[in-house]
Amino acid sequence: MRTVLRLLGTRYGIALVLVVVVVAVVAFGRTVFRDRESRSANDAFGPTVAPVETTPDPYNSLGDDSVVEPSAAPSLSKGAADANTVAARFANAWLRKTGLTGEQWRAGLKADASTELMAELAETDPDDVPASTITGPVALENFGADTRARFPADGGTIVLGLQVINGRWQITSLDWEAA
Repeated sequence: MRTVLRLLGTRYGIALVLVVVVVAVVAFGRTVFRDRESRSANDAFGPTVAPVETTPDPYNSLGDDSVVEPSAAPSLSKGAADANTVAARFANAWLRKTGLTGEQWRAGLKADASTELMAELAETDPDDVPASTITGPVALENFGADTRARFPADGGTIVLGLQVINGRWQITSLDWEAA
């Protein structure tokens, strides 16, 4: 016994003890993790949840086409004008007309414009509007609650952003794309 204790006191003995401890920890770890991997889902602690069956998407292999899916249709008040009507009315009121003061011009826009857009147009001079006539049909891009209307006009395109506010379509943004 004395020889064993003397051997354990040397550096070889300490190395042997460390090797035995490492082997024991690794063996214990493998046993615990092997048991965990071999359990089925029904052996789990707590309530068992059945898997949800899904049908694979047949178009999934085609890749992302970057098309934004429209969200749910917005809720309009009874008798509210559709997006096309509101956009056409606003675009026609926005066009350059001679003989109108800034106040008269803005009064024609106010019924279909959001409060924020009217604030942005507060200092706009109607003589600076770059278009005087619409030259083609409107193109509506519908994204559910957000819609964009594009009107070809002389010299470019009028781009209007529309949203449903308080149950009716309102113009929330105005852009001009020069030709």
